[in-house]
Parts: sequence; C-alpha cells; structure tokens
Amino acid sequence: MKVTLHRIECDEGDLLELPETWIPVRLEPNGYANPMRKSYTLYYLERA
Repeated sequence: MKVTLHRIECDEGDLLELPETWIPVRLEPNGYANPMRKSYTLYYLERA
C-alpha cells in the first residue's frame, strides 16, 4: 500500500477546522514564526 503524506502550514485557528477526510500524523511548530502568532506545519494523510 502506497500512501502520500501531505503537508500544510497553518496557525492555531486552522487546527480547529480540519476536514473530516484528513488524518493528522504529526504537528511541528515553526520556529521562524512570530511569538504572538503561533504557526505550525501539519503532516496528514487523506482518507479515501
């Protein structure tokens, strides 16, 4: 089985509204983001 791991940059508000077809795998904070606005890289799989 071959699966593609997708990646998207988002902020805290975006994490609350993920599509139901996404399966979150890993969440990493972006070190270069402004401390007042936390930014993340979300790695996810897409459900068929």
